[in-house]
Amino acid sequence: MFPNRHRHWLAGLVLAALTAPVAHADIELAPFAGFRMGGEFDIRDSTDDSTSRLDFDDTASLGLVVNVDLAEPGKQLEFYYSRQDTTATTSTTLLAPETSSVDLVIHQLQFGGLYFPGGQTTGGFASGVIGVTRLDPKDSGFDSHHRASLTLGGGYKLPLSRNVLLRLDLRGIYTVLDSGGAVFCSGGCTARFESSGYLQVEAGAGLVLRF
Repeated sequence: MFPNRHRHWLAGLVLAALTAPVAHADIELAPFAGFRMGGEFDIRDSTDDSTSRLDFDDTASLGLVVNVDLAEPGKQLEFYYSRQDTTATTSTTLLAPETSSVDLVIHQLQFGGLYFPGGQTTGGFASGVIGVTRLDPKDSGFDSHHRASLTLGGGYKLPLSRNVLLRLDLRGIYTVLDSGGAVFCSGGCTARFESSGYLQVEAGAGLVLRF
């Protein structure tokens, strides 16, 4: 879990981004591809209180980032969407009879801001966004979940031309879980969330189109 000081920093960054006046200037669209690692948490069998671990496979991710220049130099509003197709695996069959894994799609939709210490909109930056994660099993027999999530990260924007940049990112994505709630399934399912959340790390790269 992120320390409290990072949560306060993130909240301040998001609040500043949302309340800052938007410059008449530019919008940036950045489709990206990445690789996401990590994501594990404990689940509990409500019948005997035994616990096991549920792990997400490390897989590719895809997404889109939209940035809008703010009037204050070196700051941008950011909207972030990503998708990861992965498999959640456990050593037990708590999720369903004779089932120890579930294929699912993880969606993130978040908003916040970027800060460039150099006062420009190129070079190194710090990012902070907050929003919602959707855990969406591909099997219709399992339930989807929507959970609050936040992301802290940093990266670099390298100009390639006047309107095209290369963007590199490294993000830590924390999703909050409802400890005690059912895991993906409802009727007859004994699996419950035991952890308060899980952390994933995403490395990504994409081309930025600036308008």
